[in-house]
Amino acid sequence: MKQQNLISVGAIHIIVVLFFLFVYLTPTHFTFLIWNVFLALLPLDFALVVAYTKRVTLGTIFSILWLLFYPNTMYMITDYIHLQYIGIGLTVRMQYFNYAVLSAGIFIGVVLGILSLELIFKHYFDKRHDVLELLLMAVLSIISGVGIYIGRFLRLNSWDVFTRLQHVLSLIAESFSMHMIVFVTLFAGVQFAILVISHYGVRLIQNTVDK
Repeated sequence: MKQQNLISVGAIHIIVVLFFLFVYLTPTHFTFLIWNVFLALLPLDFALVVAYTKRVTLGTIFSILWLLFYPNTMYMITDYIHLQYIGIGLTVRMQYFNYAVLSAGIFIGVVLGILSLELIFKHYFDKRHDVLELLLMAVLSIISGVGIYIGRFLRLNSWDVFTRLQHVLSLIAESFSMHMIVFVTLFAGVQFAILVISHYGVRLIQNTVDK
């Protein structure tokens, strides 16, 4: 890994650790963000292994792990549900303090997911394949939407696929409903919009720098 990339990876992890310490040491209601952001960081680390390993088997294993844990990044969008415990107003200091902490955790998680996807795309696509990339972003958004539903409503975790696969599949089948379809569709659409804008935004920056 190049020195510049080491600095970039180090900076990202330092900020995440500082966020953990801030949440742990301050009187916030949202200490769960430490765990949620940690889970959102894992896909980036998995993607880094995929990007830099020269072993095909290792790259394949971590690509699968990345796909399983990627929904944890976009799952954090739904963490705004926790505003119900402090109110949605910004009228007192404790409200906007917790609002800021919660928003920071959510945006960090989502950005980590975007970065991990860009690394995966960079690894598997040497050249631009717009149609294929758009298709994959759409499919990934749907898969992630299902993952978010599973996590938020069925309260299952990514590792349950390894430890309780049959239970996971049966619970999904039992929970299949119009509520699930609408939720997954809406959140797949939100994610697809975010991914398209970020992906082509990164490309725009790269093209501008290369001029």
